[in-house]
Amino acid sequence: MKTLFLATLFLPIAFAAELTLSSPLNHQVCQRNTPLKISGSLPQAAKNKLTLEARLGENLWTKIGSLGAGKTNFTAQLNSAQTGWHHLEIRAKSEGDILHTGSVARLGIGEVFLIAGQSNSANHGAKKLTVQSGMVTSFDGTKWQIANDPQGGASGRGGSFIPPFGDAMAKRFDVPIGIVSTGSGGTSVREWLPKGSRFPNPPTVLNKVTQLENGEWESKGLLFDKLANRLRILGPNGFRAVLWHQGESDANQRDSTRTLPGALYQKYLTQLVQESHRVAEWKAPWFVAQASYHTPDDPGSPDLRAGQKALWTSGTALEGPDTDALTGANRDKDGKGVHFSALGQKKHGEAWAQKVAPWLEQQLAPIEVFILAGQSNMEGQGVVSMDHAKYYNGGKGNLVWSIQNSASKEKMAHLRDGDGNWVERDDVEISFKARDKVRKGQLSVGYTGYGNHSHIGPELQIGHVLGDHFTTPVLLIKTAWGGKSLHKDFRPPSASGDTGEYYTKMIAEVRDALYVLGNRPYQLKGLIWMQGWNDMVSKEATAEYADNLVLFAQDLRAEFKAPTLPFIVGELGNGGPSKEGTGMHSFRQIQRAGTVRIPNARFVATTQFARPKELSPNPGHGHHWFGNAESYFLIGDALGREMISMLGKK
Repeated sequence: MKTLFLATLFLPIAFAAELTLSSPLNHQVCQRNTPLKISGSLPQAAKNKLTLEARLGENLWTKIGSLGAGKTNFTAQLNSAQTGWHHLEIRAKSEGDILHTGSVARLGIGEVFLIAGQSNSANHGAKKLTVQSGMVTSFDGTKWQIANDPQGGASGRGGSFIPPFGDAMAKRFDVPIGIVSTGSGGTSVREWLPKGSRFPNPPTVLNKVTQLENGEWESKGLLFDKLANRLRILGPNGFRAVLWHQGESDANQRDSTRTLPGALYQKYLTQLVQESHRVAEWKAPWFVAQASYHTPDDPGSPDLRAGQKALWTSGTALEGPDTDALTGANRDKDGKGVHFSALGQKKHGEAWAQKVAPWLEQQLAPIEVFILAGQSNMEGQGVVSMDHAKYYNGGKGNLVWSIQNSASKEKMAHLRDGDGNWVERDDVEISFKARDKVRKGQLSVGYTGYGNHSHIGPELQIGHVLGDHFTTPVLLIKTAWGGKSLHKDFRPPSASGDTGEYYTKMIAEVRDALYVLGNRPYQLKGLIWMQGWNDMVSKEATAEYADNLVLFAQDLRAEFKAPTLPFIVGELGNGGPSKEGTGMHSFRQIQRAGTVRIPNARFVATTQFARPKELSPNPGHGHHWFGNAESYFLIGDALGREMISMLGKK
């Protein structure tokens, strides 16, 4: 009896009051690699300041926040990389006493998908299907439950493609799958637009649109509001992608005035995607299916399909399945219906998995991140196509000219496609902030301080070299400003004096670019530094350069907790070989000497890439390699290949 009494003294949790959790909910699946939002309320206001703690399963308790005296509601976050199903516990403590507890019996951490569109995205299939894996749950706007048909939150009382899709994804990735369905049968893309969005002709069904006095029509915004509600509930990076299956109610309508041309379909769906990004507060990926089939006599609309495909080629959306190809036994009413049969529902789910899974595998592969930093020559001064006879030397040495006439023309051929357009690499992204605006997209020409497609820097060929080398995605974070010195502007914290303003800005820009990755894993692989002109023209700055360079590498590695981060220094090679005794010659020697003192760093010579000013677009700009595009291309090539060499060294 005494032993029992002593034991109970150490169980204050037995007298704790139950708290109410509004998030997460039982059976909910939360997007992996995104902080788990925990919110709820106490049964009464806290008398004293409380410490909030949480744990998954048998993990150690983790402090997730605090709640002040007099407060009732709380919101906090728990970071966890553990996928699978878990038991979540929450507790509120005061001076060691556990006053309140709460729990979620079954919480999944895995992959979440939001489904939108019309009937074949909803519950209008011939047979109600059930989840076979036990790994798939769905959200109806209020609660989560096993994702057996019909799917909550979507129209119809029949079956869907969700159970076979969810099972296929769960099997392939071995994680819980969460589904948020919003599909509504018989709807046009016009009905999905935000309230007040106008269009000249109405859809076939009019209950979600309004005619204006001038004859135009506008959306009531009912479907968009529902979509927006789910986006806000899920939060930024709270799901993996939107799967859009719609088009039948815009294609080949009996009243031809209500048929939506493919070009307008592209326009309206682009608007919908952009508005969803605004509401969601992040650029959630959208997959768009090819869907325009009605019957065997009306198997699809080439025009509408072209509009759907245009969304892929424009980069607005990713390629979804071609469900117009699911005909015959895959359709209900003995193959004569617009909806799917039980077989077709399964094929539909498998088709979505076949499109989404390879993309998701790529998303789960760590992004290889490289920092490109420096001053104006890293910013990029290589002229692309400007060819004014007076101001650009008739175009000699620009990128267009170099691809046709330079000694490197064969090496540069990959920069253009068969139609003469500048290649955009979908496996290499670049992020660069210029003029207070971040530009991010697929690697191509134009990521310089000029804000258009007029110039290139070393990043263009660096990206091509790294993209060819890696099988996983590559991200270049470029952070550069013209006319800046290491002595003052980039001065590292460990050097005496004030930390440079642009050192601080550089760190902030890199962190901002990494933050935008959201739930995508990444590996910081290396830094390429190309800078020096403003130090070279100052005797004081030149004298300190080697020491400052060593401290710069040291501090930057410490900032990103990467003590052996590969570090490459590009030579200030402007003008080609220098004469001994000149300031340029001395500075280059100091650059090299400083690099040698940095562990896991390499110096890349660039003087050999200088081209005559007579064959360059900016003959008066020696500090910018005369604007010669071949020079910038070859510098990037050398820097990229040296980085690969470093990474390959065991």
